[in-house]
Amino acid sequence: MTPGVFLRRARLRSLKEGQVQSVRAEALENDAKDNAERFQDYGLAANPVDGQGLVITVGGHVIVLRMDRLAERPQLAPYEVSVWHKEGHAVTLRAGKVVEVSCDTFVVNAAAAVQLISPVVAMSGAATVVARLSAAGVTAAGKQLEDHTHPDLTSGGNTGPNT
Repeated sequence: MTPGVFLRRARLRSLKEGQVQSVRAEALENDAKDNAERFQDYGLAANPVDGQGLVITVGGHVIVLRMDRLAERPQLAPYEVSVWHKEGHAVTLRAGKVVEVSCDTFVVNAAAAVQLISPVVAMSGAATVVARLSAAGVTAAGKQLEDHTHPDLTSGGNTGPNT
C-alpha cells in the first residue's frame, strides 16, 4: 500500500529552535508526530511556542506549512499587515500609507546615522539629548533662538545674536 498525502489542521507543541525548527504535530487523537519540520520564509523568523497550524503528511513525513497563535492574533482591517507579539506590541501597515509602531520602548541601533525626512515631526512627550545637538531655525516658547538677544547686564545694553 502506498502512503497517502494528507493536509490537515494540527495542534503544534514543543517547538525546538534550530537551523530548521521542529515541533510536535498533533493532528488526530491518536496521530502525533515528533520532530515535524517547520520552515520559514527568508527574512522572517519567529518562535511562537505552542499554537495551531496546518501540516502536510507525505509518505509518513510531516511538514508544518503554517503556524499561528489564534488567541493573540490582532484583528486587522482589509489589506492591513502586521508583525506582532503576544504582549501587544506590533508594527502595522495601515491604509493611507500609515506605518504604526505600538510598543513600550522603541530602540534604534544605528552604527552611523538616523535620518528623519519629513516636513513635520510632532512629539507629545519630553526629549532628552545626551550628546551634542545641532539645530537651525529653532523656536522655543515663541522666541526664534538664532536672532534672540538678552539684556547685557554688565554694560546696560543688549547682547547680540549668537553671543
